[in-house]
Amino acid sequence: VLVQEADPTKGGGTMEELREDCPETLQRSIFEMDRPHAVWMRAEEFQRVSLKIIAEALLLCTPAYMNKVSLPLCIADEPRIASFDFSKQVTVRVSLANPGAEDLANELAKSFARLTVSTAEAADDATHMLLYLNENSFVSDER
Repeated sequence: VLVQEADPTKGGGTMEELREDCPETLQRSIFEMDRPHAVWMRAEEFQRVSLKIIAEALLLCTPAYMNKVSLPLCIADEPRIASFDFSKQVTVRVSLANPGAEDLANELAKSFARLTVSTAEAADDATHMLLYLNENSFVSDER
């Protein structure tokens, strides 16, 4: 597993910077072997995610789990998404011109019983609007 330090004050950097600092003879075996990649975060909530990514990558290399592609790991005192819900009905409006927004909203709606998704142009019942930013957000002038 390739663990990338996120904090520049702790020696972290971008993958490009780290690759440049790496001896050329090692670059291929470290950066081009399609290894699992975890960004080491210092904030506790994000550090838990980093720890799970590292643990999963290591476990998937053991004989007991080699035939698996992922493991449902959790930390003992970690909140589970099943325990979260909205206190009242929430309707999220998504624009069909926002690539990926509807898919994300529908994925959230599967986890939260009181969440509905609206793609209507005039979503008068919407309590929130979802703006999903990704690599395709600003590639087209069509709106």
